[in-house]
Amino acid sequence: MKGKTAPRNTVQEVRDNPIIGFITAMGEGGSGILAQEAQGQRSFVNSDTLPTDISKEDKATLAAAGVKFLGPVDGDDLFQYVELPQGWKKVTTDHSMWSNLVDADGKVRANIFYKAAFYDRRAFLHL
Repeated sequence: MKGKTAPRNTVQEVRDNPIIGFITAMGEGGSGILAQEAQGQRSFVNSDTLPTDISKEDKATLAAAGVKFLGPVDGDDLFQYVELPQGWKKVTTDHSMWSNLVDADGKVRANIFYKAAFYDRRAFLHL
């Protein structure tokens, strides 16, 4: 979608260049994977997406609150493009696999899980 950003697709990166997976996995004490997950969280929080794995009820609640669901990210079935209401944003937590969706008043509206590790990449959202 033109003008919208999506998280890095770490699985596709490894498919395109398998040496990336090797280098990431060889990081000292697993630090390469941890770094990939932390970078994935930053990439997600700064993107124009939410996970596609959302219950119908939660998606309807978010839509009623003003979240606009714009369609899937091409080549990445984990995410869909969205437009958040004014003042809403995604924020990191102290765990690299969890982020929060907060409204303009700072109230947490949803918890978002995103594991960016190339070998087990997944994402979901729940209210």
